[in-house]
Amino acid sequence: MIIQMKRLLLSFALALVALSTFPRAQMRVVPLDDVQGHVALGLALRHLSNTGIFMHTTAHPDDENNGLLVMLNHGYGYRTALATATRGNGGQNEIGPEIFEALGVLRTQELGALHRFDGAEQYFTRAVDFGYSFSIEETFEKWG
Repeated sequence: MIIQMKRLLLSFALALVALSTFPRAQMRVVPLDDVQGHVALGLALRHLSNTGIFMHTTAHPDDENNGLLVMLNHGYGYRTALATATRGNGGQNEIGPEIFEALGVLRTQELGALHRFDGAEQYFTRAVDFGYSFSIEETFEKWG
């Protein structure tokens, strides 16, 4: 019994070592414009068989759930859209000098680049993001 257990443990250890030496598969994310062949056909057929539309609404860029948009668009064939209330011009920018309007332009470009992968359509409202407010009075003053 002990010898069988040792053999089983040794076999398991050898299998673990053998599996860990194989090169790992790399996932490659490709923009939708570059998808070809059977993958493109599968996506097209999924969209043909589904007339559903899903609109995700958020206050700012980067509030969206891109995993959900990808699953619904690519996985189930729904037409997906993202309605963002602001362009993010009142947000924070930790990696660059852009603030206010320039930051809004940058966030808009980031969303456009992202939608090349998740397939969602982008819509904005005319709301202006003025950053954080510290009182109700300040908020109403900014809103006019």
